[in-house]
Amino acid sequence: MNDALQLTIRGLDTQTKQVLVKKAKQQGVSLNRYVLYALKLGAGISASNDRYDKLKNFLDDHYINPADVQAVEDALDWADRTSLDKQRREQL
Repeated sequence: MNDALQLTIRGLDTQTKQVLVKKAKQQGVSLNRYVLYALKLGAGISASNDRYDKLKNFLDDHYINPADVQAVEDALDWADRTSLDKQRREQL
């Protein structure tokens, strides 16, 4: 299921557009993909959240020993806490 929305950005100045285009080229991705990344980052949404969600969905769709599931969940929770703690320290 694709629940992606389309968004139009008005009033984007030339300098900002040039910087976004340059950074997208440096990363080797499309302008759209880079802007999505930058918006998520600016909104405080870690790019790694998508990876965690995909892994959790995979685990939900496949049988894995409950002890292994718990170990993975514990590791993901630890990674989430560690990431949030790091973000908080960097904001100080």
